[in-house]
Amino acid sequence: MVLEGLIQFSFNVLFRASIYVLVAVGFSIIFGSLQYVNMAHGALYLVGAYVGYVIAGTNQYSDGILSGAGQFGLDLGFIPALILVPIIVFVVGILMERFIAKPFYDRPLLDQLLVTFGILLAFQQVIGEIFGKSSLLYPRPDWLQGAFELPGIGIPPGFASVSTVRVLAVILTVILIGVIIAFYRYTNYGLAVRAGTEDEEMTRLLGIRVGRPFLLIFAIGAAYAGIGGVLGGFQFGFSYQSGVEIIIPALVIVIMGGVGSLRGTIIASFLAGLSVATVGLFLPSMSTASIYVLAIIVLALRPSGLIKSEAIAQ
Repeated sequence: MVLEGLIQFSFNVLFRASIYVLVAVGFSIIFGSLQYVNMAHGALYLVGAYVGYVIAGTNQYSDGILSGAGQFGLDLGFIPALILVPIIVFVVGILMERFIAKPFYDRPLLDQLLVTFGILLAFQQVIGEIFGKSSLLYPRPDWLQGAFELPGIGIPPGFASVSTVRVLAVILTVILIGVIIAFYRYTNYGLAVRAGTEDEEMTRLLGIRVGRPFLLIFAIGAAYAGIGGVLGGFQFGFSYQSGVEIIIPALVIVIMGGVGSLRGTIIASFLAGLSVATVGLFLPSMSTASIYVLAIIVLALRPSGLIKSEAIAQ
């Protein structure tokens, strides 16, 4: 049916865009607010994927240190993993900001990029040694198998080929984007971050302490990447190399959307999801590469990105 195929394709696009935006938004707000290129943001996605995997089920690993431990995991299920992972990664983000990011805030962007990318590569190798280097996939509970259903109604028209996890991911992403926009526009911390981004020295002279708001926004970005790791790992699987595989497209999306622009990052994520889903229908091996081709076209036409950011809350 045409309607079913159109809805299935739409959710393929939206789901891809949801994963990209959860990672890219955190990357963008850290880059835009703190002027800090955090390539180690991919490690936060990786933490989310692996920690969620341990929380969700109990599994036997084929290689790595844990291969001799037999069944390993808490077996709490997918929803507890989705709740606990952002809390855990939020704490990891706080530690990363205090001990890794903060000493490099005043260093050139190239130094930040090289150091954080090196941290990501080293972290991936540690994860590979512990959990093994094989690809993993989350256990699928019964309620997440099959097509999306509404209580008391059943499968809506055209949704027979749309999985429940895709709908869940899209709804959750929309809510989280609303939360981060509300944070910037309507909270004192958000206003402090915006002021500190524009002129940190003047903000401090006015008696506004920007260290704690910057720390909070760094940790929130980390938590979003962790959620992306759970959702992406559940649907597509993951491995110790997934950090690099997600952070490079995320960086391209942030630049394509306009560094520091939430709206631009969201639009660029949608375009990236559309590109991957469309090219994947005809040339699956070129689907991810299509993001880079899209970025070349966008930046050739608009060198400052889709939306030139004048403030991080734009």
